Amino acid sequence: MNNHPKVDFTLSKWNSVLNLLSFFCIIFSFIYVFTIYKDLPDQIPIHFNAAGDPDNWGSKATILLMPLIALILYVPLYFLSKYPHLFNYPFKVTERNAPRIYPVAQVFMTVINFEMVVIFTYLSLTMAENKLGEGFILLVIVAPIVTIAVFLGVLYRKSRQHDKPDD
Repeated sequence: MNNHPKVDFTLSKWNSVLNLLSFFCIIFSFIYVFTIYKDLPDQIPIHFNAAGDPDNWGSKATILLMPLIALILYVPLYFLSKYPHLFNYPFKVTERNAPRIYPVAQVFMTVINFEMVVIFTYLSLTMAENKLGEGFILLVIVAPIVTIAVFLGVLYRKSRQHDKPDD
């Protein structure tokens, strides 16, 4: 268990924007899946190779899991993002640097949550088309790695900034 200080900080507008976009993606995904479900063949692709071609098939009911998994993962991460003092950080969080770190950490968690929702929305849309597309590897592997690297850099820099002395 960590002992990070609980401090007040200013919320970023990006949290609201990304959470709203995530919510709309999940709703859209449910609507899309329920709309196309009756027209799907009994067997749909449930796994794809690196080229985006299907290499395993399963029941069409599997497509119902994509928006459901997105929702099940989104909700706890949404609530967790509200408590950045509970996160694990690779540096010391103090009373002085916490107000700089927590807003960035909260946006970081919201961005990761949004990326996860987009991935499952993309899967909902493409499973019915029997091909993932060239952008899937970028979406699933590159985007989260870049997000983590960028935010870790920003968080580390924010943790090292010195407050201006009082005049």
